[in-house]
Amino acid sequence: MSEPSALTNNFIIMSYILHTVAVVIGVSLTLGGVFQLKKHAEQRSMMSTQHSAAGPILMIICGGTLLILPAFIDATLLAFWGHKSPLTYDGGPTGYSAMVPPILVFVRVIGVGAFIRGIVLLSKCGSQQSQPGTLGKALVHIIAGILCVHILGTIDLLQNIMGLT
Repeated sequence: MSEPSALTNNFIIMSYILHTVAVVIGVSLTLGGVFQLKKHAEQRSMMSTQHSAAGPILMIICGGTLLILPAFIDATLLAFWGHKSPLTYDGGPTGYSAMVPPILVFVRVIGVGAFIRGIVLLSKCGSQQSQPGTLGKALVHIIAGILCVHILGTIDLLQNIMGLT
């Protein structure tokens, strides 16, 4: 097996691990949101407080998003570009062209990681102790993650915008 294909296989294994981590985070966010919503309901029945249920509900939504991560990324790719599969690279088998597919897989793995980070940040912005700018950071991570997942479409988009075709 040549080095580029071994590198690609390692990045694919990393993507499986990343998906498993996303499922674990999704389960913990969903359960944490359910328990916080239960605590909110118990506090509401005892006294009138100014707490909002937005934080626990947002945690449940973000946890559910992480549980169905591949389908959600496919849906966002479909919304951004009109098709859900990232383009394949048709490069040569030798020289530096052979290293392009592993680099593309690496950028896609980084994009999925950024997307997961954005969802986790989004789940924290519903609480009352969240810092200012958390929503902006979350949206930047989500959009940048989607752009990295479809890196070839992003490169084509930038080339068309700047007139570099």
